[in-house]
Amino acid sequence: MGSRYSAIQPRTGPRALKPKLGEKLNSMEAKAFEKRTVKRTKMVVGLRVPGPQPHAADLLVHTLDISSVGAKIGALREWIRPGSVLLIQRRHTRVRCRVTWSRKIGPQEVQIGIEFLSRDSGFWGVDLDDSCAGLWISQSER
Repeated sequence: MGSRYSAIQPRTGPRALKPKLGEKLNSMEAKAFEKRTVKRTKMVVGLRVPGPQPHAADLLVHTLDISSVGAKIGALREWIRPGSVLLIQRRHTRVRCRVTWSRKIGPQEVQIGIEFLSRDSGFWGVDLDDSCAGLWISQSER
């Protein structure tokens, strides 16, 4: 029984310059990784985001990846326009951030990328220094 995945073979001929879908995504991911200047850490952290309407309840969401300059956030149910400024809350700490991208993952789930507008390195409660290795433990768990 063969594998469902096949090795990418170099193409020749007039269609050689047009990448296949899988190749395009891989090159896009590679470009994004090359442009990234800080390390991301996979970590789930619960957050509150204000609701879309002025008197709406806060949305409870969580991170998928965090970094010293922002995060990838999941569990959103509504689209948030890139460029929007949000006030997110972790425990009793709030920080303003800008939505850099927004992606619909499924019929009821949206993920967003955020970047902090200020350099508050202690927002996550963990040391995200690139020279650190291993498991990070928050200040309250030490």
